[in-house]
Order: sequence, then structure tokens, then C-alpha cells
Amino acid sequence: MGIANQAVTPGRTTLLNAVNVLLENIGEQPINSLETEQVMDARVAERTLLEFHKEGQGKGWHWNTEFNYPFTKDSTTNEIRIPANISEFAIDPYLYAGRYVQRGEKLYDTEKRLYTMESTVTEVKADVIWLLPWDEAPEPFNRWVTIRSARVFADRMLGSEALFKYTQKDEQDALNVLERMEQQVDQPNILTGGRNYLPFPTYEPAYGLATRRISTAYRL
Repeated sequence: MGIANQAVTPGRTTLLNAVNVLLENIGEQPINSLETEQVMDARVAERTLLEFHKEGQGKGWHWNTEFNYPFTKDSTTNEIRIPANISEFAIDPYLYAGRYVQRGEKLYDTEKRLYTMESTVTEVKADVIWLLPWDEAPEPFNRWVTIRSARVFADRMLGSEALFKYTQKDEQDALNVLERMEQQVDQPNILTGGRNYLPFPTYEPAYGLATRRISTAYRL
């Protein structure tokens, strides 16, 4: 088994793999499938993973953040609906003078006090943070979530930090890998707001001020 695995390139960590890591962390046997799973510990492990997977994405990373994303008005209801898998929805207050805000899964016009958009409004752009499913998130992020969830899961199920197989250092090491990947790919720039704002990452004060925003994509 060990020799055979030396010639096999490891694939991405699946949600099933992650659940089994949590189970093994408390001394339980791994499971073969998440479908129709009757083992209570496995169901709790899966819920714990998805809990921290959602929470971790709320920080906003380069792979789940989009700027100036257009939301189009529905031609039938004249409303603009916001997908449920959005963690953060931020509209540039200078572009629309703070007129539009999110309420539930719809855009609300605070000036008219209506969900119905005016005929002149066909779309509204906003900066958004998406909540992605497990398989669409990067492997370093899923790895960090797995280790973090394993520690919390063991504490909830066994109630003793002495029984942790993953330590706080393991969790921090995984987070360091994730943050290093984020910096290498996104290349945040305090002067320009990031490499995607300008064709070249140089010092231009006007652009630096123009691209400062409250809902920045890179927050740790």
C-alpha cells in the first residue's frame, strides 16, 4: 500500500476526506460515504466543517471576491435580487449616493422606500464576497478549515484540549500557507489598491485614494 502510493499524485481533499480527519481525530472509525450517513459523529463532523468553511470565506479572499459585479433588474418585477450565496454586498456610496442597500435577498431603494427600481435603473454594481461550495475553494483553504474544525470538533465532542491531535500550531501553520498563497496571487498594494486596478503597479496617489474602500477584499 505504501509503495503504491508513492507513485500516485494526491488529489484534492474532498469533504468526505475532511470528515474522516475529524473522526480520526477523536478516535472514531472513518466512513465510506456522506450519503444516508447514520453515524451521528459523522453528521456532526460534516456540520462543523461547513460551519467553519462558511465563516472563513466571510473574510474575503481573492478567489471569492469580485468588484463592480453587475446585478440586473428583473424585467417582470422591476426588482434586483441578490443571490443567497453572497456573504458581503457593498455598493460604492459615491456612485449611488448611498441610495441602495441590501435587505434580505433584494435591493432596497432608501430614497423611494421601495424594492421596485426606477425605469432608468437597469443594473446596480457592487463589491461582493461569494460563499463557495467545498469543491470550488482552494486546497490550502480547505486544509486550514479541516485542521481548525478538527480542533473544535474534538473539544465539542470530548471536552478536553489534552486530547487534541491537531494543535494550535498546526492550525496556524495551515493558515500561514493560505495567507502566503493569497499574497502571492492577489499582490495587495496599499498605494494602488492591488495589481488589478492599474496596468502597472506603480505609485499614483490619485488612484490610491480612489480605490480605498471599506469593503476591501483582503482582510485578515
